[in-house]
Amino acid sequence: MRAGRESSLIGKRDETQSLILESLEERIHRKDHGRYLVRVNLQTGADVASFAGIIDEDNPTSGPYQGTSFVWFPGEGGSVVALVVGTAGFGADTAILGRPGHERRLRALARMHNGRLWVKPDLLDISTKVPDTITQRWPNIDAALKEYSSVIYAAVGVRQDEDDDVAAQVVSDLLDLYLFERNIRHKGAASTRWQQRLEEITSHIFPSVALEDVRALLCERRFVILEGPPGTGKTRLALQVAREIGSYEMVQFHPARTYEDFVVGLYPSATRDGLAFEVRPGDLLRANQQAQINKHVLVVDEINRADLGRVLGEAISLFEPGEPGRTVRLPHVPDGFPPELQLSPNLLVLGTRNTADRSIAHLDLAIRRRFAFLEMWPSLAVVREEDEPLAITAFEDVIRTFTEFTTDEELRLIPGHSYFLDPLGGSHPEGRSERVRRRLQLEVVPLLRAYVAEHLVGGASLEIKGLADRIENMARD
Repeated sequence: MRAGRESSLIGKRDETQSLILESLEERIHRKDHGRYLVRVNLQTGADVASFAGIIDEDNPTSGPYQGTSFVWFPGEGGSVVALVVGTAGFGADTAILGRPGHERRLRALARMHNGRLWVKPDLLDISTKVPDTITQRWPNIDAALKEYSSVIYAAVGVRQDEDDDVAAQVVSDLLDLYLFERNIRHKGAASTRWQQRLEEITSHIFPSVALEDVRALLCERRFVILEGPPGTGKTRLALQVAREIGSYEMVQFHPARTYEDFVVGLYPSATRDGLAFEVRPGDLLRANQQAQINKHVLVVDEINRADLGRVLGEAISLFEPGEPGRTVRLPHVPDGFPPELQLSPNLLVLGTRNTADRSIAHLDLAIRRRFAFLEMWPSLAVVREEDEPLAITAFEDVIRTFTEFTTDEELRLIPGHSYFLDPLGGSHPEGRSERVRRRLQLEVVPLLRAYVAEHLVGGASLEIKGLADRIENMARD
């Protein structure tokens, strides 16, 4: 229904029901038309909660109902369109509301619509009402809010005087998502449109990071970390950015990395008279010296694999992008270096962090507040560019399964697009299918099985095990 029709439809049950059925008729297969009920209760009293909506077919035709529903609340100057839990409880739809994928898609839609779509923090919470800060921006539906506020879990306000096309897109997305979550199939052009929209939603669950974005942030903040699941191209992108800036060097962190390696240290050396100690500059001092000449990027790969508090020591206080004048006195001074260390404004530090590596501790807050972070996620577009059907099918399954069933913490384990690309690249197209097949068998499947064996995917273990089995079967066929 379009904005501006609310006041004229109040009390017109048949016309409203026809509009809803018309909208469904153009969207879904005829065989699925019996899988829902349309309820309309439009009254003229200001203290009566008028509504029209789509509910599960197993509910009665009147009275309280169970499960999720798509509901339209008419009001003064507009209306509110919402996803609602029936006042009789969740029913069989507990699985929908409790599935991480449903919430992720809603939040992605909220981002796509610049926050206009409100989504409840916990979809299963039916005790908390929609905040006043949200409802005050909606058309007046006071009677409906008084009765149903606690069971609304996603909603958008639509005013009569706004752009119809903008309003229609938000409402259309919410309706299509409701049908999708209930496995009610779209048909024809509606199916094509929804599949395209679903890909856009997925792209907002897994946003992409452009080289230009990283470069701009690095030049502005000076200290940046690219973090994300394995195989998402963090190191590759970091080196691309560094090469574009010009002067750079790369170091690899690991658990044995020390302050002496990175800042400054004493190292024994043999002399005629026996043993002496030589003061050697670490990676940071050498990079900082290079930065006195021009912009210089120090790429620190796997930055969280070392104990950063120990590796940085007192130098941690220098990592303040807004205070380039800070200095610390070095415990030992190498030849040719000043006794105090001050980081040059030309020194840029770009780290990478693998969020799937659970063998090491998280970055502490002192480190985290000194760096800007960019998340890197898997990209289906990168795999599609290589145009290998087996890789595309397998990767789509990976994205779908992890999105649908894993928690936010477990989602950071999702294998990235690099696992699904030909290891030899585009220069050797012959034999690509076989190389990709072996990669799925020898890298992706073992990784997924390791997640399950090490209990890293919790309640999604069965789904991830099934995913591993499906990919293994794909690679064998």
